[in-house]
Amino acid sequence: MSFKIFSELSENQIESDISSYLGYITPYWKKRYRLISVDEQITGADKLFDRFVPIYFQFKVSQGLKPNATILEQFKNKPLAKIIKFRNDNNYITDPILYFQLRKKAKTATDLQHNILYRLNSESFQHAVYIAPLTLDSQEYENMLNERWFFRFINNPLIRKDLSINDTLERVNYEFRSLPFLRHHIAIPPHKTTDTHNHHYSYSKSGGDVIWHGGEILNKDYRLFNFLLNILNDFHLNEKNEKSQINIGEYLDYLQKELNVHLNSPDNYFKLLYLSEFLKETYNIKLMFLYDTFEY
Repeated sequence: MSFKIFSELSENQIESDISSYLGYITPYWKKRYRLISVDEQITGADKLFDRFVPIYFQFKVSQGLKPNATILEQFKNKPLAKIIKFRNDNNYITDPILYFQLRKKAKTATDLQHNILYRLNSESFQHAVYIAPLTLDSQEYENMLNERWFFRFINNPLIRKDLSINDTLERVNYEFRSLPFLRHHIAIPPHKTTDTHNHHYSYSKSGGDVIWHGGEILNKDYRLFNFLLNILNDFHLNEKNEKSQINIGEYLDYLQKELNVHLNSPDNYFKLLYLSEFLKETYNIKLMFLYDTFEY
């Protein structure tokens, strides 16, 4: 279609880069809070289970649309043409329009990935989100990822051991917003269930003007830095609670029930790894944990 702009990026590339980046900005030295992929956590599981927040990611490739392109009559009722028309009719005119489509139901899955994400995000002790870059260009993406090395250290609220002692939340928030890679990704939580994958989210290159098609305008800042800041601030402000809202046993029981998986092993870490792999293989959802390394 002449009005479509294809991305130069791949979903696997985006997942790898974002996972690595989030792990990098919560490093092993001078550490306090860490955000790790569950399938990469080999040691220290007991500490991981003390105080944690599960976060589920579905990584998407943004595709583009030309808002002013001439659309042939035979394409006017197609979903992508309707996206252009809806945005133009409601004065959300950006060039390009960015969007992604929901994932088709996998043969081995019992429900759409979108609905699984929605239910996971509905629980107060965890979060689930779609993440997509706000660019179609591979070089622009690489430039955002490979920012000058000293900015990663200077403008990084997670890298200092004394984060909770000396830094105000206002300072942390300001620094977190300065990270280009986080500013240039959108993070949209699934906001309703659906019976088909034939729906799209569209948004501007700045990360604003998010619209669910069909026909719902979502007025909120959905950039990745804001999503992570909200979680980090909540984690930080509730530091006096030395344990999670839910203990690891309760969490694993909940997740098994949600995914309709039954494990008899007494090993919690084995269960967590198995469920993480099941989420990835069946629904293409990546599980990460934000956890506290502080010795109370």
